[in-house]
Amino acid sequence: MKLKSSFICTVLIVVALSAVSAVFCFPSRAGAQERKVTVRRSELPAVIKRAIEQAVPGARIVKIEKEIEGEDPGQYDVEIHSGQKEYEVEISPQGEVKEVREITSGAEEDSGVEQIKKWTDSFNLENCTFSTVGRNRFFSLEPGHQLVLQSSEEKVVITVLDQTKMIGAVRTRVIEEREEKDGKLAEVSRNFFAVCKEHGDVFYFGEEVDDYKDGKIVAHGGAWRADEPDSKAGIIMPGTILLGARHYQEISPKAMDRAEIIADDVTMTTPAGTFKNCIRVEETSGLDPNEKYYKTYAPGVGLIQDEDLVLVRYAKVAEQSLSMADVPRRVRATIRKHAGGAKVREIVKETVGGAVRYEAEIIRNGKAFDILVSTKGKYLGIEGEEEAGQDDDKETDEDDDSEK
Repeated sequence: MKLKSSFICTVLIVVALSAVSAVFCFPSRAGAQERKVTVRRSELPAVIKRAIEQAVPGARIVKIEKEIEGEDPGQYDVEIHSGQKEYEVEISPQGEVKEVREITSGAEEDSGVEQIKKWTDSFNLENCTFSTVGRNRFFSLEPGHQLVLQSSEEKVVITVLDQTKMIGAVRTRVIEEREEKDGKLAEVSRNFFAVCKEHGDVFYFGEEVDDYKDGKIVAHGGAWRADEPDSKAGIIMPGTILLGARHYQEISPKAMDRAEIIADDVTMTTPAGTFKNCIRVEETSGLDPNEKYYKTYAPGVGLIQDEDLVLVRYAKVAEQSLSMADVPRRVRATIRKHAGGAKVREIVKETVGGAVRYEAEIIRNGKAFDILVSTKGKYLGIEGEEEAGQDDDKETDEDDDSEK
C-alpha cells in the first residue's frame, strides 16, 4: 500500500507540473506576441493608400499602425473617421481589404443591452455629388460592363448601358437586365443608378419593367421611380462594407427591398472563375419580411451569385444597342440624312480597331443595310446591299467636307 501511495503521489506531481507547463509555456508557443509600429501616411505604399480609399472613400485617417510581429506580420491596421463614426480597417501587405469594422465606445460595449438592428432608410442625399460613371469595390457603373448569370432554367444578362436618365434632379446611369426562362424572354428591366462621389455609395433610383409572355409585353411588375410620391432612392451597394449593416435598396409603396451584409470573407467558385474576399447579402422585403434571397458579390466584378443563378462570364462588351434619342445630335442628323426617310431598325455603338463608331441598320424597299457614322457625326460609308452603297457613294465626299 505504501508503494502504491508513493506511485500515486509521483503521478500527481507529474500531472501538476504538466498543468503548470501548459499554463505558462504553451501560450508563448501558440503565437508570437503582437507588436506594432506607428506609420505616417506619407510612408504608406501606394497600394495601401488605394485600399484605404476603396474601403471607406473620403474618410479621415486618425491612426495607422503596421504589425511587425504577431499572427499577421506586415498587416496595416488603419483607424479612420467617416460620417461621425470611427472604423478600423485591416489591410494585407498586398493591399487587400481584409475587414472593416465599426469601433464602438466602451459605454456601448458594457451596457449589456442587445442593440436592435434597424434598417437604414435615410441617406442624406443632399450631401452627395452624384455621378453616372464610376464604381465601388462591388458595383460598377462603367458603360460596357456586363455580367451573364445562368442556372438550369434561367439566364440573366446585366449590362451597363451607354445611356442615362433623369430621375427628379439626379441624372442616373441605366443598367439593363434581360431575363430568360427556358430559353424565352421573360423580363427586361432598365434600372437607374448613380454613385455618390463623397462616400462611394451606389444609389438605386428606380426601374422600368417589361414582363413578357409569348414575345409580348403583358405587365410592368415592380416598376418604381424615386421621384414618385412617397418614394425615394435607396442604396444598392454601400461604399463602405460593414458586416451586419442593414439598408433599404428600394423605398416605394410598390417596392421595399432591403439588404443585410451577412458575410465579408466568402470564397466562391463559378464557371467564370474562383473569387475571393466576396460579400454575401441577405435580401428581404418590407412588403413580405418572411421571404429571403441570397446574393454574392465579388470585388472588381459585381454580382456572381443570385440564388441558383451563378456567373458564367463577364466582360466589357464591344457594342451596345441604342435608340435614336440616345445618340448625339450630329450622329442622329447624319443617320437621318442617309436613311432618306427609310425605317431605322437598330442603332449599335461599337468599337472597331480601337475606334468608336455608330452603326444604324436601315430597311429600305424591304432590304437591309448599315449606315456607319463616327462619334462626331461624320459619314463613314455603308455596309450591306450594293444598291444602297451605290446610292450613297456620291454623298460621302460632301459629308467629309462638312466636318472640316
